[in-house]
Amino acid sequence: MKNLSRILWTLGFIVIFGTIIYLIFFRDTTSVDFFDNSIFRIGIYGGIGLLVISSIMSFVGTGNMMRIKNGEAALGIIRSLAQTGTYINQQPQVEMQVDVIKKTGESFQSSLKAIIPLTQLSALQIGAPIPVVTNEQQKVALPKAGEPTLTQEEMQELFEEFAVKTGMMDSEALKISKEGITSYATVIGMRPENSMSDAKVNVWLDLEVALKDNTTQPVSIKKTVLQEALDQVQPGKVIEVIYLEHDPEKLVIKTKNVAGAVFGSALGDK
Repeated sequence: MKNLSRILWTLGFIVIFGTIIYLIFFRDTTSVDFFDNSIFRIGIYGGIGLLVISSIMSFVGTGNMMRIKNGEAALGIIRSLAQTGTYINQQPQVEMQVDVIKKTGESFQSSLKAIIPLTQLSALQIGAPIPVVTNEQQKVALPKAGEPTLTQEEMQELFEEFAVKTGMMDSEALKISKEGITSYATVIGMRPENSMSDAKVNVWLDLEVALKDNTTQPVSIKKTVLQEALDQVQPGKVIEVIYLEHDPEKLVIKTKNVAGAVFGSALGDK
């Protein structure tokens, strides 16, 4: 549709300028008034019509215009994203490759395009969960007003199931996140074991964990952290954790969700 829109846009300008040039240089000077000339009206109005049609087609063919008919709410996890170079109202269009997880637990990979406000663009990062709508043909789009969406609890449950299945989180970490006590910890030290430019970085964290009885306990643990979340576990940072009451050294870290803090992403022990 984008190519057809460009063709119509080009034809529109050719018709308009061609008509003007013809009437200026080749028309019979004894004929009717310039603006009453039938060639002028056909050429100019026809060219304008082509430009209008091309603009409409360009708008419909891009952005968030796609609607999923009879769609169902699902969870999307961003695998990759890039700007397409298209802008609508000075807002960029982004194409995302996503893992889609349905309520049934079925998952598949797909892609979608959406217009994202510039103020929210930096929040979209690899590994971030987002609400999506999908159908039986596995078409995917962001939900619009009136379309079904998952509750926060449903998103959390689907994410946890998918994380355990794909190895993003182990079963023990999932148990801790469900049965443990939510608290805070101060990062005292952080020692990476591999390059901090890698997508996933293995780090040793020295923490001072605040316990339920208002005391603190030093804990040293090894975690695998997504590269984009490293700034959240730098020395001096205060992070949210979930620990087992009878064994505080067993804990998971709740990193802030880079797509808007829809829910915490627990990082499993490796």
